[in-house]
Amino acid sequence: MRELHQRMLKMHGKPYGVYKSLQGQFFGFGDFTLKFTHIQGDPHAQPSRVMLSAKLSSLGFPEELHCNQEKEIALADFLLRQFTENADNISIVKAHSQIMQRNSLCIENGMVRILASVNLPGEGRRIEGEKASELLIGTLSNWITEATYWNNLDKEKCKTHLECLVNRNFLLAQLAEKKLTAFVPNGTILPRESGTSEEPMQNAVPFVSPPELLVNLSLPNGEQVAGMGIPRGITVIAGGGFHGKSTLLHALEDAVYPHIPGDGREFIVIDESATPIKTEEGRVVTGTNISPLVRELPLKGSTENFTTKNASGATSQAANLLEALEMGASTILIDEDASAVNFLIRDLRMRELINSKREPLIPLTDRIREFAGKGINFIIVAGACGDYLSLADTVIAFVEYRAECLTEKAKNIAKSASIGEIPPLGNFKESRLARVENLQEELKPNSAVEKNVKIRAIAGQISVGKLKSDLRKFPTFCHAELQRGIAEILYNFVKEKKNEGKNLRKLLKFLCEKLPENETSDLALPRVMELGAAFLRVTS
Repeated sequence: MRELHQRMLKMHGKPYGVYKSLQGQFFGFGDFTLKFTHIQGDPHAQPSRVMLSAKLSSLGFPEELHCNQEKEIALADFLLRQFTENADNISIVKAHSQIMQRNSLCIENGMVRILASVNLPGEGRRIEGEKASELLIGTLSNWITEATYWNNLDKEKCKTHLECLVNRNFLLAQLAEKKLTAFVPNGTILPRESGTSEEPMQNAVPFVSPPELLVNLSLPNGEQVAGMGIPRGITVIAGGGFHGKSTLLHALEDAVYPHIPGDGREFIVIDESATPIKTEEGRVVTGTNISPLVRELPLKGSTENFTTKNASGATSQAANLLEALEMGASTILIDEDASAVNFLIRDLRMRELINSKREPLIPLTDRIREFAGKGINFIIVAGACGDYLSLADTVIAFVEYRAECLTEKAKNIAKSASIGEIPPLGNFKESRLARVENLQEELKPNSAVEKNVKIRAIAGQISVGKLKSDLRKFPTFCHAELQRGIAEILYNFVKEKKNEGKNLRKLLKFLCEKLPENETSDLALPRVMELGAAFLRVTS
């Protein structure tokens, strides 16, 4: 630290740009090594970035807390949450309620690495060296010490955090054995405080499984967890407005990522490929085979290689479904309220009025049993589309946030009806060609003034050079660091010419195994589903 202190004092009073000499430099920082990965251009620019790295053993952590990747992810997530308060002029990304791989604090092979933002002090355009030394050697050092040394932490809370992820993953592994799509434990708190809060609602009705769907899963210590098992196949969640059916669906959507202890939903587990499918009117679709759900269009011809810059509600939802299946989704989540009616159903009177051969849209009711026969699971929230009752394998009804199994009653109510003749389903999982060759042409700076390709991710809109992808209507939650992770991976994907023409899903799966190296931006690791959605929405 002495070297860093002396360096700051020598800079005192010099032009602010002299700070740039620190970029890429390493300094001893007690048990840590400090590296300046980015230096701001002036006191009012985006803060500088520093990377601090240390051996966990030097910080006092027992090896059993980070002996495998699962525990490394959980421990890194826990440590990130210890920076509950950012210090003056020092900050680190705030963790949400999900346990995720992030580059802002990561652990690998016994090493912890922290990326923080530091606003280097200056008076006008001059360096304040003494304040810079106090900020780095005093404030930053204390901030890091309090949050990362084993002896300064709540040890039981840390072990509970790690145990939570281990237990959740243990439950997840049992879904296949039990032939379940999802599992919701008794006592789970489904509602959130508000639409903008991730905190569990106070005084909410705890979830209790209907007796007909009650199953027991085991934890690593042998303890049993009772709850509702949602079987494979087609499940309809029915109920009146504001009775809890969409709340359950949203909890299932979020359960593709683990949650922290105390979230109320930490032991909900679902098929990891589960993807919500909603209408996305106006989205770009390029080269997607939507023919299983949309026949040949008037004046536009075949839908086997469908391209549009402005999809309708129904065609966008059809594209979303078929693209998700191509990316490997085996569970589809649908909310009636967020769907195009003509994507979901067409009643008998409308079929009689408009002959099916003259209607290009094939509603999901006509195809869903075929999809289910191919191993695709559906969980559908329906308050008005009664046609799905005769198609469902399981019907769950919500009354005042209490679940009931009404499968037999629904089957007795539902009436069979002829849907007419429709063409065969075909190979809906056949992978489309990766459009790498065309995209590479656009992988260049936006203007002659810019020297490098800029990567941006702001409010659901991703840009990589001249390439753009709009995820604002994509239903899976997309925090800022997750969007930036997607943008970085997309850049790495497109620039590799050797990817041309290869299987898109396999390439994206490989890219989602590890975060890209980046020392200047906060990133989180996406699933194939989010990354595929971004790729399939790319325009130039």
